[in-house]
Amino acid sequence: MSRRKRTRSDPDAGKARPAPGVFAPAAAGVLEPAHRWRPWLLGMACALLVARLLFPSEAPMAYGDGLPLVLLWIALAVLWLLAAFGSRWFPLRFGLADAAVLALVGLHTASAVWAAWHGSPRPAVNALWQWIAYGLSFLLLRQLVVKPREARAVLAVMLGLGVALAAYGLFQYSYEMPRSRAEYERNKEAMLREAGLHYPEGSPERLLLDNRVRSVEPLATFALTNSLAGYLAPWLIVGLGMGMGMGLGRVAGGPGRTRLWAAVACATLPVGLCLVLTKSRTAYLATLLGIVLVVLSGRKHPRRSGRLIAAAAVAVGALVAIALAVRGLDVQVLSEAGKSFAYRLQYWQASLGMIADHPWAGCGPGQFQDCYTAYKLPTAGEEIADPHNFLLEIWATAGTPAMVALVAMLVALAAAVLRARRRPSDSLPDNAVRSSHAVADNPWFVYAGGAAGAILGILVGQVSEAPPGLLVLVVGFPAAAAVVALLAEWVDRGALTAVLPAIGVLVLLVNLSAAGALAFAGVAGTLWLLSAIALNEAAHGRTIAVPRAVWGTLLVGCLGLAIACYGTASAVLNRGAALHRAQSHPARAEQDLLEATRADPWAVEPWAMLAAAAHRRWQQTGEPETLGLFESSARTAAKLAPHASTLRWQTGEGYLDIFFKTGQRDYLEKALAAYRQAVDLYPTSAMYQASLALVLKQAGDQAGFEEHRQTALRLDAITPHQNRKLPDELRKSLQRNTSGSN
Repeated sequence: MSRRKRTRSDPDAGKARPAPGVFAPAAAGVLEPAHRWRPWLLGMACALLVARLLFPSEAPMAYGDGLPLVLLWIALAVLWLLAAFGSRWFPLRFGLADAAVLALVGLHTASAVWAAWHGSPRPAVNALWQWIAYGLSFLLLRQLVVKPREARAVLAVMLGLGVALAAYGLFQYSYEMPRSRAEYERNKEAMLREAGLHYPEGSPERLLLDNRVRSVEPLATFALTNSLAGYLAPWLIVGLGMGMGMGLGRVAGGPGRTRLWAAVACATLPVGLCLVLTKSRTAYLATLLGIVLVVLSGRKHPRRSGRLIAAAAVAVGALVAIALAVRGLDVQVLSEAGKSFAYRLQYWQASLGMIADHPWAGCGPGQFQDCYTAYKLPTAGEEIADPHNFLLEIWATAGTPAMVALVAMLVALAAAVLRARRRPSDSLPDNAVRSSHAVADNPWFVYAGGAAGAILGILVGQVSEAPPGLLVLVVGFPAAAAVVALLAEWVDRGALTAVLPAIGVLVLLVNLSAAGALAFAGVAGTLWLLSAIALNEAAHGRTIAVPRAVWGTLLVGCLGLAIACYGTASAVLNRGAALHRAQSHPARAEQDLLEATRADPWAVEPWAMLAAAAHRRWQQTGEPETLGLFESSARTAAKLAPHASTLRWQTGEGYLDIFFKTGQRDYLEKALAAYRQAVDLYPTSAMYQASLALVLKQAGDQAGFEEHRQTALRLDAITPHQNRKLPDELRKSLQRNTSGSN
């Protein structure tokens, strides 16, 4: 009797139970993850992957554009944990790579917390949430993408999305961008006023804007063409690998080669053409490496490899010919390669200097661009937002331990894939559930998630700095749907092993070694997705039986993350709405800016804008209270951005103007202090050195004037970049005003 009662109350009675927290095979029954909610959760994850690519992710970290999707990733983690409610044991796929990712995210989070106290808090906190989303997305995909057809469906959907973005990029190149350039040339000043930009003709900011508007490279939904290239390159290789079968051949009864190659051609040709038009040299090299690896992976099928080589050569030649015909390629792609690499060397040298000064915690996530100016070489041209190398990026921003954790994750991934490649195909580990006929293996959840992600991306993107338009759906998604439909047979009966997504990871990392950044979620998402699929296909890491107590702890932790992230996201959104109102209604700008400061006390932008608005009003009215508002706002902005050189220079300009109008000596001293701080934070700026020199002369410090005058002229002479040179009048003034002049 007691035995029967025990059986009713415990359905797992009589089964072998794994000890909590140890590795155990999934075949034990209690660890099989195919519960009824998993396909739904996988569809939601696919929606989030698609949505993140429909609006730019390269905005400054202070903007927090991706926070709504970060919150949704945390919500998805909560739902995943709730789906296991009531189970005695909770299954968790976990291995060395997963442990390394957890260590990386934890170390990055610790560095972000440190930076929030010692640096600029808002970008640090936003970067913290972005990396928590990376970690959650990787770990969730490890748990959710466990069935073969679903894994192939995810690759098909993301390749289809690549086709959609490529098609939109081609539309931009052929129609949208030429039209925008023509409109800009006709109405420059009006368009600048509409955008709230006040760049005088000939200023460095105006030169930079003109160059960007006249650029012909497609962007799709990215802010930088190199980011678009970074996304397209690995998915182009994944598409080619699908067509070849990667020697990974096809299973019995698999899809016909003709239909599969038709799908691959429809996918790779637009993606390849758009990639060529980006003129991204690093992406070109990464793609060529990927093609070589795909061919080598098919060495067991020499006839197939030969056909692939011939087809790839013909396709590349045709794409290059088309690009040349439409003037999308020019000789500068090759002739400027050496100069571009020299710029990268400058960035890396400065980044290594930063690392030497901050070896353990880095300068802090979200702080790189402000801190970089203290290390920038005199001949470098840009105040870059990242080092243009993914390892240096993590090393410089999160410290040496975080960089080691990233390397450990990649090494664990490579080791798992190599072990799987050497293993016979019929000797998968016990915990690898590979039946393609399993009831839960339903790719339609993935397809539905991809379609929902398209709508979600448009909706969430409306609160970003560059909202997406419906044009990307109209132009790109019919092509994406066609490609996914053509790949449906491969999804249903094709084959996939860990090698193909692993090659995609390598292609992406080669590109990220000299372009783009892991901070760009639209690019980095491919890394976490392909890594998770590669590890799952390699059946890497046995499944851990997690007891109920650990499950409860994880649930409470994720709920806490959700509450904290919601508070951050709402503050950022409220601040953004107030800033938008301030720009739209200049008459009441100060009131809206004050509201923005209350909405998000960690953000520096409202305080900087409030200081500028108060200074303008003081110029018009001379009211003492506006002068006090300018000073208090400038002090708060400086406190919230302790490494921002531009902010100090602008504050110095304001104080100097006040001195000239009032004649009060203390404002000259305040201007001098601000200019000194600007030069300390950006010693290789000719403009800042010149500004400090002139203020020192005004203060009667002839020796200081001469020192900084000579430094400014020397920096002006050695920089090869026109936008870094002094304005002609300022240069002539410095050349006339020697220490012996009146």
